[in-house]
Amino acid sequence: MKFLTKFFVITRAWSFTMSFVSVSLATAIAAEDTKIALSLYALTLLGSFLIHGAANTLNDYLDLKNKIDSPNSPTALYRPHPVFTNILTPHQLLYFSLTLFFLSLVLGITLAILSSMWLWFLILAGFLIAIFYTAAPRGFKYIALGEAAVFLAFGPVLMEGAYCIQRGYLSSRVFWISIPVGIWVALVLFANNLRDVGSDLKCNIKTIPCLMSKTGALKAFTIASIVPYALICILIFANILRPASLVVFLSLPFTIKLIKDFHNNIPMDSDARTSKCALAFGVLLLFSLFS
Repeated sequence: MKFLTKFFVITRAWSFTMSFVSVSLATAIAAEDTKIALSLYALTLLGSFLIHGAANTLNDYLDLKNKIDSPNSPTALYRPHPVFTNILTPHQLLYFSLTLFFLSLVLGITLAILSSMWLWFLILAGFLIAIFYTAAPRGFKYIALGEAAVFLAFGPVLMEGAYCIQRGYLSSRVFWISIPVGIWVALVLFANNLRDVGSDLKCNIKTIPCLMSKTGALKAFTIASIVPYALICILIFANILRPASLVVFLSLPFTIKLIKDFHNNIPMDSDARTSKCALAFGVLLLFSLFS
């Protein structure tokens, strides 16, 4: 297996689209004021990919160590696991994760020195979320705080950070726009947790779907999937976004189909399907900022 293919599998690089959307949206908002530095945008993307990959690999290692993941678990059946596919040993996976954390920290510190003091706080918040998502005796993932953690990470924290790198200060406009973006990322995890309810309960993991009935969890997923569209309308009404952002409604048919599919039978690739809807929403929103 070639190096790039291995890296793609180990880091779950297909999920980096979430980081790409958040960073690109914030940078596009910064570009509305004055010219942006493309080099800083590229470094921000790289940093977000590194910390994202570090969190993914640490999650795989700790789930393996805590005996949550096994060759027969839904996660391993759905996607290639770096250990179960014999790409890395558990210790190698841990060292690989720590290396990614170190590289992202070095890059983050460099960007913070070039930016402002606000970025230091955002970097700290991002690292704490990435590490304690599964680390510690009971990480966020295990106590029904996973969705809240990824909402903050890919919404306000990453978007404000990307904007701050370009402008040197925070933005209330970026904050409000980050909310529907963060909700979509949280929905991807919610979809994953919906699929894994059975295995999570066996491992004594308490995700939000585990704390609800199946009907209640599906209702929550349905409502939360529509909220980002409603928020776009509110943001347009509040002059935070332009009417052109209504273009995100082009993704609504795909979201409705996703909801119908979930009510019929939660698919094995539930998180991947939700991620595609999130990507469509985010790319359309990004497109509207340039119109």
